[in-house]
Amino acid sequence: MSKWSYAIGFFAISILACAVEQKKPATEGDKAVVSAYVRAWNQHDTAALDTLIAADGVHEDVAQNFRGVGPKAVITFMHGVQSAEPDYKWTVTNEVEDGNLVALEWTWTSTYSGPDPAGKQVTNKHVSGRGTSFAEVDNGKIKRFTDYYDLASFFR
Repeated sequence: MSKWSYAIGFFAISILACAVEQKKPATEGDKAVVSAYVRAWNQHDTAALDTLIAADGVHEDVAQNFRGVGPKAVITFMHGVQSAEPDYKWTVTNEVEDGNLVALEWTWTSTYSGPDPAGKQVTNKHVSGRGTSFAEVDNGKIKRFTDYYDLASFFR
């Protein structure tokens, strides 16, 4: 092969390598950060949340129309959940990690007092349901955490 053939081959491989989307590799402990986040919620540990969420990290709870940015917003949300469901238990049943993304399947059980999805006031009603969450971890902190579930199904 001539020098030009090698040069053209190298150039083609370089362009191809640049065109391939690079997935951010998982940092050691990304799944552990998400597990610690769920554990902090179960233990009502606001100090842990403060260390696990990035300053600009976002937690979204789609069913409750909540979107909080930063630890303080998430802690305020947690306090609201605690007041309505003081004995909640969030149990992860499956988790998958791909790069810096972690997907969870989970169940949630609690005793709820407050308005149900229809607006009727209930007291000490046992609720439970299943859902899914997706988390993005960056430099050992939650960058984005989004919950998806059908809130009405928890009251059936």
